[in-house]
Amino acid sequence: MNDRRTRRWLIAAPHAAGPADTRTVVLHADEPLSQHDVPFHEAMSADLERAAEIEVWLPPYRGKALVPVLAWLAAERLAGPDAQVSWHLDRQQGPDSIARMLSGRGWTQLEKKRNGRNVVLGSRPPAEADIPPPEEFAARIGDRDLTFEADYGVFSPKRIDDGTALLAEVAMREPPVDSVADIGVGYGPLAIAAVANGLAGSAVATDVDAVALWLAQRNAVRNGVTLSAVCSPDPLAVPMTELTLCNIPTHIDVKQTEALMTALTRRASHGRLLVVVHRSIEHRYVRPLEKARLQVERHPGPNHTVLRATAG
Repeated sequence: MNDRRTRRWLIAAPHAAGPADTRTVVLHADEPLSQHDVPFHEAMSADLERAAEIEVWLPPYRGKALVPVLAWLAAERLAGPDAQVSWHLDRQQGPDSIARMLSGRGWTQLEKKRNGRNVVLGSRPPAEADIPPPEEFAARIGDRDLTFEADYGVFSPKRIDDGTALLAEVAMREPPVDSVADIGVGYGPLAIAAVANGLAGSAVATDVDAVALWLAQRNAVRNGVTLSAVCSPDPLAVPMTELTLCNIPTHIDVKQTEALMTALTRRASHGRLLVVVHRSIEHRYVRPLEKARLQVERHPGPNHTVLRATAG
């Protein structure tokens, strides 16, 4: 850890890390985090050193629903006495409507400045803040009725997607294990369902989306499940387990896919691996598994296929 006093916090800043007295709350981590970084899901509950300056960069794809959450984080976790908070916004994000949102939540005397295509809103944070409840939905997975908070631009926010549903169906037929790993856990439906249905005693998980991890942890508590989550693109960032689950993302590039499959084959060599892919491209994922001399079984569904890989 850096032993210098933190004087400035950046939330979701799009640029490289600043001086040693600057730390960043990371919302998305395609690369390993540095010693100056704190993932969002940890920052929301950690006792962090407070600073005099906080800069908030609202990611465009997250939507305005995240504004009150970031406002709470700045006010309740990061701001020191007389701290100044600046909100950096693109004009397409609707700075005026965001200013009204903040004013309605106790952010007074907001100053608005233009910087090219960007707008900066400056204010002191309120003495107290709260978080509106995220959007949620209920779903039955296996033999359990579960409730999930899913909001702020996460994948499949209204229902369990078809790939995850198929993977859960196949996974529930596996022998029970002490711990299950969910790689790319999102807001947690697979990991939580596995533990809630008795497939595993507890779960470990990774994801590059720290906002999704925050929701996953809240969902785990709500559904009475033990879940430990790490913000990392590396599937090996969590301990080896007897069973690993992964709904493989199709939007990542070739290099990221190769790195993901290499790490998943290593996990399969220590236990069982279940991944779900779209049927039209399943051959892309069968090849690296078979090349690693793993035994691969197919469990096809209407549009997706679950691949079960074991060392033998």
